[in-house]
Amino acid sequence: MGHVFDPDEEGCSSSQTVVLQGCAGIGKTAVVHKFMFDWAAGMVTPGRFDYLIYVNCREISHIANLSAADLITNTFQDIDGPILDVILVYPEKLLFILDGFPELQHPVGNLEEDLSANPQEQKPVETLLCSFVRKKLFPESSLLITAQPATMKKLHSLLKQPIQAEIIWFTNAEKRAYFLSQFSGANAAMRVFYELQQNQSLDIMSSLPIISWMICSVLQSQEDGDRSLMRSLQTMTDVYLFYFSKCLKTLTGISVWKGQSCLWGLCSLAAEGLQNQQVLFEVRDLRRHGIGVYDINCTFLNYFLKKSEGSVNVYTFLHFSFQEFLTAVFYALKNDSNWMFFDQVGKTWQEIFQQYGKGFSSLTIQFLFGLLRKGKGKAVETTFGRKVSPGLREELLKWTEKEIKDKYSMLQIEPMDLFHCLYEIQEEEYAEKIIGDLQSIILLQPSYTKMDILAMSFCVKSSHSHLSVSLKCQHLIGFEEEEQASAFMTPVFTLNQSFKLHNLPVSQLHLLCQALRNPCCKIKDLKLCASFLPESSEVVCNYLASVLICNPNLTELDLSENPLGDTGVKYLCEGLRHSNCKVEKLDLSTCYLTDASCMELSSFLQVSQTLKELFVFANTLGDIGVQHLCEGLQHAQGIIESLVLSQCSLSAACRESLAQVLRSTRSLTRLLLINNKIEDLGLKWLCEGLKQPDCQLKDLALWTCHLTGECCQDLCNALYTNEYLRDLDLSDNALGDEGMQVLYEGLKHPSCKLQTLWLAECHLTDACCGALASVLNRNENLTLLYLSGNDLKDFGVQMLCDALIQPICKLQTFYIDTDHLHEETFRKMEALKMSKPGITW
Repeated sequence: MGHVFDPDEEGCSSSQTVVLQGCAGIGKTAVVHKFMFDWAAGMVTPGRFDYLIYVNCREISHIANLSAADLITNTFQDIDGPILDVILVYPEKLLFILDGFPELQHPVGNLEEDLSANPQEQKPVETLLCSFVRKKLFPESSLLITAQPATMKKLHSLLKQPIQAEIIWFTNAEKRAYFLSQFSGANAAMRVFYELQQNQSLDIMSSLPIISWMICSVLQSQEDGDRSLMRSLQTMTDVYLFYFSKCLKTLTGISVWKGQSCLWGLCSLAAEGLQNQQVLFEVRDLRRHGIGVYDINCTFLNYFLKKSEGSVNVYTFLHFSFQEFLTAVFYALKNDSNWMFFDQVGKTWQEIFQQYGKGFSSLTIQFLFGLLRKGKGKAVETTFGRKVSPGLREELLKWTEKEIKDKYSMLQIEPMDLFHCLYEIQEEEYAEKIIGDLQSIILLQPSYTKMDILAMSFCVKSSHSHLSVSLKCQHLIGFEEEEQASAFMTPVFTLNQSFKLHNLPVSQLHLLCQALRNPCCKIKDLKLCASFLPESSEVVCNYLASVLICNPNLTELDLSENPLGDTGVKYLCEGLRHSNCKVEKLDLSTCYLTDASCMELSSFLQVSQTLKELFVFANTLGDIGVQHLCEGLQHAQGIIESLVLSQCSLSAACRESLAQVLRSTRSLTRLLLINNKIEDLGLKWLCEGLKQPDCQLKDLALWTCHLTGECCQDLCNALYTNEYLRDLDLSDNALGDEGMQVLYEGLKHPSCKLQTLWLAECHLTDACCGALASVLNRNENLTLLYLSGNDLKDFGVQMLCDALIQPICKLQTFYIDTDHLHEETFRKMEALKMSKPGITW
């Protein structure tokens, strides 16, 4: 944080916007407060800012109208004199901190005309904050904004080139240090710390600072029963309920009934406040909800409420997540129609869910799922003294199904938010029913926390229907962090030198693979694109190999754009060769493979009884590597259908191997050799393979393969005998007019069943259009012809139009460049369009 506002390379300290992102409880406000203290001490950004204006967005969100001048004067209310005039002398020396920037309620497009550039003009709070963010107000000033992931999509549409920073969770080492700081003795701290690690879910959740704080706050007594109970905590709802129940046991001087009465008052206070976007409460607000002056001064309430800074009799919840949790409790336990303190009379459950749902992203909805978990009702009743509302589970399920049906296909629901809700309820049958309504899941966030992957793993494990999952993120694995943290573990947790799959570091990928290995998991399609160091590829591929061995339902695996390297593929093939592996489609494009990988893949090809498609695009396999692959294909079980070898550094030297595959592999129907130096000699051998009766190739792509017109006779001869070829791509090869006139003879032959022909940038002119027109007059199979990037003039195009208008011509799609054509040619093209309205240009 000390460097995010540093001057640029030219030494200019221009206006900057920094977005500090993180989930609830991660410590965004704490980081901002630390930054302000360090700035005041001259430790960060020295001389950069003269004034910091801190705005707690939640605390002002309930105010009807507000001006920028109000915010500034309220910040510096202890200073006498015209502070606003002084501050505005050098606006570039101002830093506005918008803490907890809210999710905007109004469409962004409708706000532009409402934004204000006048510091004195009063506006609705959201409009005022948006004026800051859009730099209508104080454009020369800098901004520091904190936001939760749920608000980021709308926030990005408002910002121009923001600097983004993300607060990450505690590492194990940091968590250990925190526990040591919270207990009076190191032994007590470490006892709890190691108890925590016995519970994988809780260990992950406690990497969130707010969870670690709650655990440390209530475990000072170190009772055996508490530690035993702690080992059973699985969800965020469990932890919050554990905290509140433990606080209830600290009561002295008042009855449990009185404590539960106070808690219920807090529930209704929280719910009313959340509905009104209110986080600050006066004494009269508390009294309306049954919390008296004595209660306020009671030590018991100090576990939940605190006095607002700078206010004598104004209170707020210790953490905003407390208000969200208690709101969820209020609705879970409010089992009559009397809403008492605020206007919810007559509202259906569906309307209430919708109000707080925000696409499943609000903690209130996630907590509500957790409170309605089967078997949780007794613990809730013991703590809050009321029974869970009957029928609420069914209402929540109905609403969830309707939300998915109405919004998921329109990308209005973030799958990860839904996963968190389903994880909280911890019921596989429930999760299976919801996930069964999805066909595919696409996860494209920049990064995922362990808690995200834990929730996703639970849902993946519960996916009893065949599901397609695409996971792409910049940060997933986290091996460096895990290996560093393992140094602080006790010997029983330390990894062995020769580790096996079951005791690898508990990284995000481990959690996901653990779920994918579950026998009930029916995931059929997995795309993984993550950022990890090449030296981690061995561990990554070991994880994935374990999935292939355990999960026969996985039929499509896309690992493209991952730095697997030869070492990674070696370990991956251990899984691919296993008899349980049923992969039908394998994509290893752009995976930094060389010819060494091809030996491993060749051995896999020889034993696989299911593989139909293999993609190794953009790897430097070379001729030797492809020769290894071809050897495996020749000895395969005869089911490979698609082979993509584009951009693999091939030359004519691999010609014999490829030709042999075409001769012997009847199942191969698609071969892509784009951007390889095949040359005429290489194509000559391929054509020999195409002429063999066992060759049933339908799709051949030779785009940018250094071919000339000399190869066209070989292609023509192949078309005379091959009745299977349907799609031929010869684009970006210098075939020329003479070569094409030879090729057209093959296109006219009765055996030729070609349907699509790609000839972009093949050095063609009008001189070849007569021969091509004769093909169109006789060929009843051709439906697509691509001629863009060639030097065709009006005369040639008109000849083609005359041929296209004939009834025998079945061409449906025709691509040419039209920018240079004259009006007469366009009239012919329009006449053709009228005659054959189905044709497209």
